[in-house]
Amino acid sequence: MLTLLLAIDGSECSGRAIGYAIDRAADSRAGVRVELLNVQVPLAGPNVKLFVSQESLERYYREEAQAILEPALARLPQSGVAATPHIGLGDPGRIIVDYASSTRCDEIAMGSRGRGSLAGAVLGSVAQKVIHLSPVPVVVIR
Repeated sequence: MLTLLLAIDGSECSGRAIGYAIDRAADSRAGVRVELLNVQVPLAGPNVKLFVSQESLERYYREEAQAILEPALARLPQSGVAATPHIGLGDPGRIIVDYASSTRCDEIAMGSRGRGSLAGAVLGSVAQKVIHLSPVPVVVIR
């Protein structure tokens, strides 16, 4: 069985990556297990922790991630693909690679560009970092 880490961020490209996972599962004779991951970037600034409780921050990250994961968690099972959701917090490139290692994924699939406005010319900076750090194949969907 192939274990696929599907990293999504709610962008159009990550939506197409969900389609890739569905197609990959349909084409696989051995089956595919999908580990679905959204990584939240910590809110920056020294004043955040002064005015916002840790509990409120954790709730915010969880709610934001669940809103992004929800469409994939609905779409994948409709196509016969089971997925286990995960939420990460930190540097997205590093967290994606670490989750791939910890869940023993055979492949990572992700969109080429996220929702950020400062994305790279061809690939987003997160995709570039994952490609550079990953010990397993990375499929980048445009």
